Amino acid sequence: MNKFGLGVFVAVFGALTLAVPIGLKYSQATLQFGLIAAISAPVVIHKISDKNWSLGMLMGLSYFASFPLKKLFQIDGLVTDISVTLAYAGILWLVGFGWKRSWR
Repeated sequence: MNKFGLGVFVAVFGALTLAVPIGLKYSQATLQFGLIAAISAPVVIHKISDKNWSLGMLMGLSYFASFPLKKLFQIDGLVTDISVTLAYAGILWLVGFGWKRSWR
């Protein structure tokens, strides 16, 4: 992982750390976490050279962004949880121009 990956990690951890003391509602957190993930997706896809780290961080971003939405709409269960996370991963892949990267 390089400095870009570390920067994304710090942004995500900072958002999680600040969300609790500020008292963000799930609706506000959904928007904030989604924006942070959408801004970080191109960085994760194109600036991290190792494809495994890149894909892992993209899936982590999708889980990070989908968490407040799942709590807001009380989405429980393994199948629905995975479906929402994969939907976020697909959206972040599109936002980050994932088809332009060679994943081989």
